[in-house]
Amino acid sequence: MRIYFRFSILIVGLLIILKSTAQPPANYYNATIGLTGQPLKIKLHDIISAGFISNTYADLWTIYQTTDSKNGKVWDMYSDIPGGTAPYLFTFITDQCGTYSGEGPIAGCYNREHTVPQSWFSSASPMVSDLYHVVPTDGHVNGKRSNYPYGDVTSASWTSLNGSKLGTSAVTGYTGTVFEPIDSFKGDFARIYFYMATRYKDEIPSWTGEPFSAGDLIAWAKNMFLQWNALDPVSEKERQRNNTGYSFQHNRNPYVDHPEWITSVWGPAAGINNVENNISVSIYPNPTSSSIHISINTNINKSYELSLFKSDGANIFTKFNNSKEEEIDFSGLPDGVYFVKLKNDNFSKVEKIVILK
Repeated sequence: MRIYFRFSILIVGLLIILKSTAQPPANYYNATIGLTGQPLKIKLHDIISAGFISNTYADLWTIYQTTDSKNGKVWDMYSDIPGGTAPYLFTFITDQCGTYSGEGPIAGCYNREHTVPQSWFSSASPMVSDLYHVVPTDGHVNGKRSNYPYGDVTSASWTSLNGSKLGTSAVTGYTGTVFEPIDSFKGDFARIYFYMATRYKDEIPSWTGEPFSAGDLIAWAKNMFLQWNALDPVSEKERQRNNTGYSFQHNRNPYVDHPEWITSVWGPAAGINNVENNISVSIYPNPTSSSIHISINTNINKSYELSLFKSDGANIFTKFNNSKEEEIDFSGLPDGVYFVKLKNDNFSKVEKIVILK
């Protein structure tokens, strides 16, 4: 696998061309142009809060038939196996909870899982019925998850039929019991939490859940969800849910439309001001499965450090650069999510550049 990089640093102001296969309404994100870090998060909060329609909790049963349907059956992330055969399938309405004594429609039913447990926010509205974090799941598995935070499990005390696990945390910074969904859905849950941290940033200070503190995600949860986001890129399932969900709730999960914004708000250089305001990074194509190009054409007079690293922080390449123009050829990189960083004494900037699959 070969990847090509060209870097462009121009004196025309910050311009980042973003592309996503999800389709937000025309001009939906126009107010975010040029924003990064916390200003971007604040503006996204304003966008996804304006015009928000709070459906009732009971409405979700009907909404799920549009937002969470897979071949006419309930798309349950606690039982589905993408690319494989699910151990069971639920039928809308018919298998709606109900009571359960085990997994699947024979022993149980599907219900409404608050990915951010409602006990953390005292079942208050509108969080209690926000469809972007309340998803249909097997009632028994939902009960096993209870109000434990999501996390990576080191020793499982219980495992669902699709491989989701409850057990001891393997997450650095948290030692309690956690619930771990399968890898194929970890990105979905990560982007849900980044949505919740943005949509309800003003409400979070009163929440009691372990992943939240001081109005945002706590460090261990942020770092884990950044890894999950990188591990499991946005899927067609999420795009479909985002598009259909908009018709019911009149807002979107912006991190499904633009997952690169997660790095801008919470990533390695989040919070660093770009005082060198003449930097533009053009990335194409993005994401990619073969090659990528980023342009360097600059009049910066001071040398700067150019580095390439993976989402887990592993450094791939670093050099100090004085060149006005340069093209760098990387080959043999393993699959993953990569970032390029440009910095000197006056500026620091990180951009997500490619997803290799």
